[in-house]
Amino acid sequence: MTDDILNLIPHRPPMVMIDSVEETGEASVRAVKTFAPGDFGTDGTRVMEPVLVECLAQAAAAIQGIEAGKTGNAPAAGMLVGIDGFEIKNTAVTGIPIEINVEITRRFGPFAFAEGALAQDGKTLAHGSLKFYIAGGGSEAPR
Repeated sequence: MTDDILNLIPHRPPMVMIDSVEETGEASVRAVKTFAPGDFGTDGTRVMEPVLVECLAQAAAAIQGIEAGKTGNAPAAGMLVGIDGFEIKNTAVTGIPIEINVEITRRFGPFAFAEGALAQDGKTLAHGSLKFYIAGGGSEAPR
């Protein structure tokens, strides 16, 4: 994890679930997280399933942080308010990077809707839709 991540998201250790942002798009990111045995959210060599949801949520927060940084603002506070169609396909393990892909697909007032997926070692771990409330949000995306 780099200090850059701490400038993008409101989370703080031990609840930081992304190590780096590798790629950005207009409303998307590809982030990476490698869990070590004993890290928060692990159970031996396995990453617990609810942590995968949090990885996606924090990657979505990074999108907001990147957008805020472009205008010189701090990231807005927000919260995950819904999960839809979230499906676990495979078990995540420690020691191997997890690729986290998230795209904000729609904004409606202070709400944002995102689609995301996680993969590890070429296998899909999980995917689904997330809904967020963003304090002070009010813009709509063109989708």
